[in-house]
Amino acid sequence: MADFVGKQFTQEEIAEKVKEQYDDEKTIIFYNIVMGGGGHDIHFGIFHDEKWGVLESSKATTDKMMDDLNWASPVTKDSTVLDLGSGHGGGTHSMVKRFGCTVQCMNLGPKQNEFNLAECKKIGIADKVSCMEGNINNPFPSEWTGKFSHIWSCEVFCHVADKVATLKEIYRCLKPGGVLVFSDLMGSDFADEKQLKDFTDRNATSSMGRPSQYLEALRDSGLQYVQWWDGSFHLEKYFSEMVRQIDENRDVMKSKGLDDQYLNNWHQSLSDRVQMQKDYNVFAWGIFVARKDPNGKFPVPKFEFKTEGGMAFFDAYMSTRSFISGWYEGSKDDVAVYLAMGGAPKESVHPHAARWYKQVAKMMDSR
Repeated sequence: MADFVGKQFTQEEIAEKVKEQYDDEKTIIFYNIVMGGGGHDIHFGIFHDEKWGVLESSKATTDKMMDDLNWASPVTKDSTVLDLGSGHGGGTHSMVKRFGCTVQCMNLGPKQNEFNLAECKKIGIADKVSCMEGNINNPFPSEWTGKFSHIWSCEVFCHVADKVATLKEIYRCLKPGGVLVFSDLMGSDFADEKQLKDFTDRNATSSMGRPSQYLEALRDSGLQYVQWWDGSFHLEKYFSEMVRQIDENRDVMKSKGLDDQYLNNWHQSLSDRVQMQKDYNVFAWGIFVARKDPNGKFPVPKFEFKTEGGMAFFDAYMSTRSFISGWYEGSKDDVAVYLAMGGAPKESVHPHAARWYKQVAKMMDSR
């Protein structure tokens, strides 16, 4: 069973290590009990009630992600959804039951895929779901270009080595106007890798992402930012609930072949996470939503600054954002527009443009 103490992996190594972590019969049992509470929503959870455990809270995450997906672009029976890293299929099953959509699953583990499809047959949605074995670190099939109205991924990108490359593949596979929703466990923006060691020692990763890195990667991929919902404040309780699952289900898991050393290692790692999160908030977790421009183009309009109309348009454009193509930090788009503008706008006439100009000037001075 997977134990990656002191190890981080290259892009070439990650695929086999992910299989080792999730697709062994015994680790499937562990994650189903400890992270899923016996259900199929095997991921971090949202606690609406302090009495909830991992089962209820992880289902709440699935429900919120479906809500976010549906609000960004309605999901209907005619929608075609790609579930990247579908695992046991919890997200897929919920989407099909709620929306009646068709779902294409891509997942690395053959045993997980068998479980997913068997459950689809059991609950009567097999005609709506197909599943292929695939590595999210590799280019997606060429025939997927512009195929999907929605793409879903739940806590999988932590196993992706080149996140921009994968997001560019997602951009390619979305239809114009299509929506991506994904969640992930990350390091907080101020954490270093040493502080995150108890996670990387138990997970097949190259390095943990950060919220700011994902926001930048979304921009660089060509996707439009819709929202980032920060659920990091739920992590301490969720880690604690996972520890409780081990304590209360140890005998059951041992009867199914898991040994004390494996369970003790996880118990210690999760206990360390509880304390680290309580003391330092080193982990971050939440849900991102992004959209492909309906025209299929990178969402940066052409600006002209020679006329009052052009300046007024730019001022109105900047009234709803901090930077040209991002909300949290500047990019090469800001530099190009800054240089093209040729001088500072009048704050009394174009306040939003003036505010942006000062931000970019400060950004360039710091380089």
